[in-house]
Amino acid sequence: MRSPEKPKGELVIRTIAMPADTNPNGDVFGGWLMSQMDLGSGILASKTAKARVVTVAMEGLSFLQPVGVGDTVTCYAWVEKIGRTSMTIPVEVWVERFREH
Repeated sequence: MRSPEKPKGELVIRTIAMPADTNPNGDVFGGWLMSQMDLGSGILASKTAKARVVTVAMEGLSFLQPVGVGDTVTCYAWVEKIGRTSMTIPVEVWVERFREH
């Protein structure tokens, strides 16, 4: 297992979690976070393919900690595999807590 101090891949998207992105418990909705990951991986896929791309599948996702309003969410991605008609692009999400700024 890698050290948790440094993200893998290149920064593909950075945004701030807003109140409109929360679920009924006050944490950021997991679907919003998945959307950010999809946008970030799509940016890298399009840049790599130099063409239009679509997300066909996601394999596995683990939410390790809740994300709060005001937290900075940063997605890092890298191309793991390129096939004839597809790519595998893992994404890591790192969060900087708003209260620690």
